[in-house]
Amino acid sequence: MSNIQIWQGPNGINLPVSAKEAKEIMPLAAYLSEKQKNQIISAFQVEAYDMAAEYAWKKAMVKLKETIATLGLRFIGEMLNRDDIDEYTSIDSVLTDYSAIQLAEQLGVIGNTAALKLRHCNELITHYFSKNAEEELDYNTAFSIVKSSVQYILGESDVSIALEFSQFRQRLLNESLRTDDDQVDQIVNSPLFYLRTVMTILLASVKNDIGAKLEHAIANLNLLISPVWKKLGENDKWNIGTAYRDVTAAGNTVAASGLKTALLKVGGFDYVPENLRSITFIKAAQQVLETHFAFNNFYNEPAAISKLANLGSTIPSPALIECMQAYLAVYLGNNYGVSNGAASIAYRQLSNISEERWNYYFEKVLQNDDVILSKMNDGQVNRFRTFLMENNFVNFTGLPKKNQQLYDAILAYNVRKARLVATELYESIKK
Repeated sequence: MSNIQIWQGPNGINLPVSAKEAKEIMPLAAYLSEKQKNQIISAFQVEAYDMAAEYAWKKAMVKLKETIATLGLRFIGEMLNRDDIDEYTSIDSVLTDYSAIQLAEQLGVIGNTAALKLRHCNELITHYFSKNAEEELDYNTAFSIVKSSVQYILGESDVSIALEFSQFRQRLLNESLRTDDDQVDQIVNSPLFYLRTVMTILLASVKNDIGAKLEHAIANLNLLISPVWKKLGENDKWNIGTAYRDVTAAGNTVAASGLKTALLKVGGFDYVPENLRSITFIKAAQQVLETHFAFNNFYNEPAAISKLANLGSTIPSPALIECMQAYLAVYLGNNYGVSNGAASIAYRQLSNISEERWNYYFEKVLQNDDVILSKMNDGQVNRFRTFLMENNFVNFTGLPKKNQQLYDAILAYNVRKARLVATELYESIKK
């Protein structure tokens, strides 16, 4: 896998390695006022660890979401595959903390290490502030949350979108690139993490822009699609096919013609949805995932997953990846367990999916499913194995090498190997 990185987010400010107390790191929180810094220090002094962690985390997330919003809410909607978001939408109603961290990494606001640690903080916050928490937030956990918030977000007085990303985006939308352009070579040889963002930028422009920007987006999409098509994930290909259907239905003949030409180059019309039913499934699956990564997820998951399950037992092909991801995320749960009511529904729905479709998931989808790849801890591997065994999905062979290794490790309940292979696949998406 290539290591070309077209843009890269920062990995935070330097904090004293020996720092063990809030008063040692809070002076470096440039984004906060002196009063706000002292409030966090005081909360630690009176052992109000939950107050300190929550206050710092909320300030960090507000700053992160404000930064992402500078790209425009319509573009954010395209990144999230949500057509209900426009420039009048509140950023707080659009982004959960988890999705903000994911987008920030993708857009170069934060680096890979920062994203990894912030996701862990988000899981801790979500657990300790949920109705299911059976213990209080301790000093060390609270300090680690505050420390990461300061190091990766609050320590910068002006967190901004990576300059490289901003300049790259401008080129995509304001120039028609040529095959001999060094940046084209960078794109073609970059990991899926970057290709996915490039395609989203171009499709957003094709669907929403007019005039020169539209022409440049179409030209660049047609230039890039052939050399990158095989590297794109199945979900990314469906996004291109869905965009073609949308612009055709909207009567945008210029955009439709450009996307048609691109799809013809790669035989991509198998990825054009035949009807609108899939959109309903996709939106319901997205809501399940948002609920899964939000506060009180164990309490709220049953209602969200019931809504998805009640849409019908036959999942439209364009929505299959999102639905399987949502059901699996709920069934596997997180490090603190599962929502029993929601997990039982997820199990039934996953069991209704045919063996052929499961083989397709393990062959073509798993290696790019960052949500499920991050869920390979002891209890989660055991639950995955139990599901596969009980449904007799135990004979898949001829999968891509790493996919086969992960599948076999899950069936053998080899947690260490499953985690190592999943980590390799997860990192290959981004590096």
